[in-house]
Amino acid sequence: MLTLALAASWASMVFHNQWELPLTPLDFENTGPLAVDIALLVVCWAWPWSRGAWTLILAWGLLNMVVGGLVTVLPLPVLPFAPEQTVDHYLVHLVYAGGQLPLVLVAVGALRQLRTQKQWNSVDGGRDDRADA
Repeated sequence: MLTLALAASWASMVFHNQWELPLTPLDFENTGPLAVDIALLVVCWAWPWSRGAWTLILAWGLLNMVVGGLVTVLPLPVLPFAPEQTVDHYLVHLVYAGGQLPLVLVAVGALRQLRTQKQWNSVDGGRDDRADA
């Protein structure tokens, strides 16, 4: 699930960049986030029970959703550019933000599962009753 969520996240970002910016898929604005996605996947593969790894994945998804998908569509004076205020621009950012949702949901689900396992281990002292069978 993580691989698909990371792919959806990156694909929605590339879609935005191709639609809005004069970039190629090989430009750093596209390959840089892909490198981050691959690094997060490797970290999670190596340490699947790490709260830190899943927290980083959640932070990456939320950063892209909130900043890339939502904030940069608004005409805010703190932005170094003036975003278009058109329906097309809003729709492209909706796709971008929506593409981050699977990643956020997968990370939140994993963190909840880890918390539940931690609570269960504290209740039974970490004993695995399945080993007695």
